[in-house]
Amino acid sequence: MEQNQLSQNERIPLTKEEIWRRMREHKRKKQELLEQMQQEMRARIKERTGEDVTSFEVW
Repeated sequence: MEQNQLSQNERIPLTKEEIWRRMREHKRKKQELLEQMQQEMRARIKERTGEDVTSFEVW
C-alpha cells in the first residue's frame, strides 16, 4: 500500500483541466446530495403536517 503512495518529492502536479474536472465532479456530487436531502425532508414534512413544502433554504 505504501508503494502506491507518492512521496512529496515524486508528486505529479495537477493540470488546470484536472483541477476543473475535480471541481465539477465535487459540485455534481454536492448537488445530488442536496436533492436527495430535500426529497427526504419533503417526505418527512408532508408525513408530519400533511402539507407540501414549496422551498428550502440551503446554507
